[in-house]
Amino acid sequence: MLSEEKIKGLLPRKRVEAFFEAFYFGEEPAYDLELGLGHFDPEQRLVRLELRLKARPGKCLACNLTWGLPEVFKRHPALDLQGVVGRLEGLLPDGWKVKDWTLGTTEEIDEELHVIPLIVRLG
Repeated sequence: MLSEEKIKGLLPRKRVEAFFEAFYFGEEPAYDLELGLGHFDPEQRLVRLELRLKARPGKCLACNLTWGLPEVFKRHPALDLQGVVGRLEGLLPDGWKVKDWTLGTTEEIDEELHVIPLIVRLG
């Protein structure tokens, strides 16, 4: 079944570091990035994963910094979100398949946490 730990494993740290290296050209970004489980709704056949951007110590998560990231994340080969969704299918109950997926807009939870929802519809 889906658990926070299994979901985190779908986007390994080495992929995040490869993204940071490619996108920020070796400069330190203002945030750490991890994948987490928002919720799983079997009745609606929906999984909400979350790309969680956590401010690094002494850094600021400004909305203008994170607002454009969904389009970047969707296309960046280092993150390979299509592959993440494909690996998610292996964690689903028998007979469940991924129908489609989309990234939502950046949600500002607080000054130190922004979330980009990765919505996966199941069939």
